[in-house]
Amino acid sequence: MNDDEIVCNCMSVTVKDIKDAIANGAKSFEDVQSATGAGTACGGCVDDVQSLVNKLLEK
Repeated sequence: MNDDEIVCNCMSVTVKDIKDAIANGAKSFEDVQSATGAGTACGGCVDDVQSLVNKLLEK
């Protein structure tokens, strides 16, 4: 997955934004939502964002 790929169209959140949120202390999907706004508008990306967050937190 490319860092520039948008995972939340409504809030223009990229994969890198998610990685940065985790690097800055986000420890859960909810933390990432608070930091980036991903999945807080229409909700259409929630499953994809949650899957990505879970995958990144496993590392």
